[in-house]
Amino acid sequence: MTRQRWLSVAGILVITLTLAFFLRDVVYAAVIVPLAYMFWLGKYYYTAIPQLFLWVLLLIILFVTLGWNFIPEARPARPKERKRERAEGQIEALVLWLHKAQKGNYFKWQLANRLGRISRKLKENSGQRPVSSSRAEAVEKYFDAGLNNSFVDFPAPRHPFQHPAPTPLDLDPKDAVEYLESQMELKRVGHS
Repeated sequence: MTRQRWLSVAGILVITLTLAFFLRDVVYAAVIVPLAYMFWLGKYYYTAIPQLFLWVLLLIILFVTLGWNFIPEARPARPKERKRERAEGQIEALVLWLHKAQKGNYFKWQLANRLGRISRKLKENSGQRPVSSSRAEAVEKYFDAGLNNSFVDFPAPRHPFQHPAPTPLDLDPKDAVEYLESQMELKRVGHS
């Protein structure tokens, strides 16, 4: 323990001993005497009861307790039905991540990672390169940050009032989803 804690414990002990010395008559009158009277009264009533009655009562309690444990239940026991929570679907999980993405870089990165994996699958299935534009480059950087980086690579500000540095994860997920939808439309037009 530190020195400050030892001093506080010693101070509390000194105050307690001082109060105990000055309040001993009050404690005696308010606590000790009523407890002694209750004990004496209990002993008086206990000695007034015949010993045979106490032994019979004790044996009855013992037999009832033992018998109760050996008697089978009259109705079959049913296991308690647990309420099962509905399983969360992929859309619900994505909506949850969209809401959480407003809270910090980890959730933004998780969302970028999921959308980046979808983008990668679309590219693998279509085989064509997307059209290059400034919007597409920003979205590709967003996907790249989700797939090839970690949320630790985008640290939060050290001070609570400091504005966070801009990162590729700051892109609105709506833009990324619209980009993926446009890629799906290009894929459909290319196959028809």
